[in-house]
Amino acid sequence: MLFALQQFSVAHAQYLNPDLDIDPPVIDHEALEVGVAGESQLFSALVIDDKGIEYVDLYHRSGANAQYQQTPMSSTQTSNQYTTIIPTQLGQTRIEYYIEAADIGGNRVLKGFPFFPLVRNLDVPAPVQPAVTAATSPKESSGSQSKLLYVLLGALAVGLLASASSSGDDSGPTTGAQVPLTINISSPTD
Repeated sequence: MLFALQQFSVAHAQYLNPDLDIDPPVIDHEALEVGVAGESQLFSALVIDDKGIEYVDLYHRSGANAQYQQTPMSSTQTSNQYTTIIPTQLGQTRIEYYIEAADIGGNRVLKGFPFFPLVRNLDVPAPVQPAVTAATSPKESSGSQSKLLYVLLGALAVGLLASASSSGDDSGPTTGAQVPLTINISSPTD
């Protein structure tokens, strides 16, 4: 009997129209599990078919008791990537959804189901923190200015001593001459 069914299938397959589309599209969708409430949510899927895509739709709702809304997903003519953007409300906690695609032969396929949808949970948006600028207190400012003054005065003293040690007679450079230098730096009192 099995042999007869195999012969029957092979015998009848030769009479089928080779342009007949019997394979449904394939949906490749990576579900994003978390979004932010109050922000628009992007949904995308890679949808391919050997004959051509008729449509790709996103069915979505805000909760289990709500009705599904149908939103078409679109692609560029050079891409099999279909996308759509869904707005959300600040108090919304989730989006339940599924994707339906159909090819030009009328074959349909679902990613997710109306009775068992895919879910994107929505978090509460983070509060906006005001920009904090670093203000320099007068005490810090005067301390920085004092340090700069000490460095400049020290460099000036070294320069003066170096010029004084080299000026003397013009008979040539002096070797082995040492000039004592003492610099006392004390921190400013508060």
